[in-house]
Amino acid sequence: MTWQGATVGGMECGDRDGFPVLAFHGAPGSHVEGVAFADVPAAEVGVRLIAIDRPGMGMSELASRERVVDFADTVAAIADRFQFDRFGVLGASGGVPYALASACQMPQRVSKAIAVSSMVPFDAGPAAEDSGGVKPAAGLMILRRFPWLARPVSARLSKAVRTQRGVDAMIKKMSPADRARVDKDDRLRSQLGENIRTAFTTGSRGVALDFQLLFSRPWGFDLTDITVPVEIWHGDADGNMPVQNGRRLADMIPDSKYHEVPGAGHLLFVDHARTILHSFCD
Repeated sequence: MTWQGATVGGMECGDRDGFPVLAFHGAPGSHVEGVAFADVPAAEVGVRLIAIDRPGMGMSELASRERVVDFADTVAAIADRFQFDRFGVLGASGGVPYALASACQMPQRVSKAIAVSSMVPFDAGPAAEDSGGVKPAAGLMILRRFPWLARPVSARLSKAVRTQRGVDAMIKKMSPADRARVDKDDRLRSQLGENIRTAFTTGSRGVALDFQLLFSRPWGFDLTDITVPVEIWHGDADGNMPVQNGRRLADMIPDSKYHEVPGAGHLLFVDHARTILHSFCD
């Protein structure tokens, strides 16, 4: 679809007659994330999942944005396009702020928001120190101090992930729990590579802007203003987004329910997609 002069892309999966859920990928990421890990579980529990590419990533054209909350207008337009009066939102990792922004801006339409392996707002204070031996968010927290680094970081990442060797190098930086999960699943390794490569389909500028909005600018809304139910899922072995992030998020959002999964890393959604998606149908 086209919104404000730019094409917005994505993909639909799951149960086409099920309850609609708009899904927001990580950073960097693309609609591949939702389709690869949620298609079968969504169909099993009766969820119609619409995985959305953010501007400049995947199939979506680059469009200017100043804050995370600005994307809520695009989400509303997508819901209108599909004629969804009520729907759920699901965010994973860097997609969580966009899901929560949509919930905050559209309480009359969003029935529930689910946050998986989440970050916390840029202006919510310093990140927790305990990160499972891995730099939080793969070192992207440095953008809080040096936002201009987003362009060279994303450009370098774009080149690195063109080869499987580059993807493997990224995987080696994951927490021990995530590395162990990927090492025993070649299909998962391939899907992770496809997801991140698809994010750079049209170049690295979209990813760079996304990094800046997530890590170096206020999101543009207050978590305490969210009035719809929110479920937060976090693994206690997450090295990208330390488990303290999930706990802090639960403290900040008034009507929230927190699930902490022992032994799970940042790839929590991969093995728990069915359980997480089922809560939309409760």
